Amino acid sequence: MDDSEFSGNVQVKEQLGSSVSKVVVVKRGSLKSVCHGPVTDVVSRGMIGNRGVGTCPSMCAALPGTAMEVERVMTGELQTLKQELQQRGHNNRPEDEEVFSALREQVLRLSQKEQALEERLKSVCKDNADLRDSLATLHARLALQEQHNQQGSQQLAEAWQEAAAARGHSQQLQVQVEELQEEISLQHRCSYGNASLLSELESSLDTLGPDREQMTQEVHYILELLQPLTLEVKHSEGSKVIEEDDLQAMLVQLKSVAQNLANDIHSHQISQLQKENAELKLRLENSQDTDEAKQAIRDRDEAIAKKNLMEAELMRSKNDMMYLNNQLLEAIQRKLELSQELEAWQDDIQIIINQQLKTQQQSEQIQQVHRNSVSNAKFFWKRPSTVSSTRARWPSTSPATWTPESLQDKPQSPWKDWLRRGKLAEPSK
Repeated sequence: MDDSEFSGNVQVKEQLGSSVSKVVVVKRGSLKSVCHGPVTDVVSRGMIGNRGVGTCPSMCAALPGTAMEVERVMTGELQTLKQELQQRGHNNRPEDEEVFSALREQVLRLSQKEQALEERLKSVCKDNADLRDSLATLHARLALQEQHNQQGSQQLAEAWQEAAAARGHSQQLQVQVEELQEEISLQHRCSYGNASLLSELESSLDTLGPDREQMTQEVHYILELLQPLTLEVKHSEGSKVIEEDDLQAMLVQLKSVAQNLANDIHSHQISQLQKENAELKLRLENSQDTDEAKQAIRDRDEAIAKKNLMEAELMRSKNDMMYLNNQLLEAIQRKLELSQELEAWQDDIQIIINQQLKTQQQSEQIQQVHRNSVSNAKFFWKRPSTVSSTRARWPSTSPATWTPESLQDKPQSPWKDWLRRGKLAEPSK
């Protein structure tokens, strides 16, 4: 209640200052009315010229008594005014205390609400920062997972390319095997045809006649051409022993050489083809059943599943962040509303206090003006007795100087001042 006491003291001081100024004004006006009113009348009538200056000391001798009375009356009025102001201040203090206590409680509640909202805002900001950190980590993990997924997809593409290349190579080898098989079948047919030709030659030896010698020469020439192809030296040496005229032996030898040659070529080609076929089968099995391809496929599936999980978690985190942002905005809006409400409360309190002070000042001014008017009326009603007492003390040497008209003219100026003050006080009411 220091503010109310301070404001009350300020008001009392202001009222006391205004009352003192009014008393001084009244005092000066009364003195002027006492001193200057009759003197002007006397001067206007030419009394001073007849009597000289002897009348002035008698008039001025009456002034100290009137001043003392005015001062005594004013001090009494000031004391009563101070007592009334003190009583009014004591009476208004409990009401002001109740108003200020209620206002302080309201301000305390609003400050507590503001602190709670600030704490909630801090917690929401902290949760938002944590969610942002988790979102950043999720983004980093998602980027790493995407990199692993890209690497796995690249490895899988390379494995598929290798498998396609292996399939193409195996197809080429299969084509080559088929071609070789066709060649072998053709060679079998050729060997069978050669054997049939030799058998026909053997059967037709008896029927050749004159062409026998020419046939033997041709067979001998063919035998000489085929012997270097075989690796059997014994057969070649044995063939040299055979006579040129023995056509039957040449045919037998030619048949054996052709058979050996066909068998060697066939066995060599078959073994080579078998080796190549085995290698192709191994490569095909390795290309189709490689662990790397299977691992790449598994890694790709796992990466896709993890990516889906990460996207779902990212969506959940985004939704949580949006929800927290909405809560944060609501808290900020609530804080702004509370601050605006607090400012409105403060403005209302200030307006109420100003209105109370204004009404109190107006009522006190009205009461002060009323008291001043009453005191002036009392003073002016007491004024004729003092004038009569001063007239009794004055010497009666000059009856022509003081007339009843002059006595009636003396209280006119105070009454005029009193009426003028009353008219001035009416607009303030």
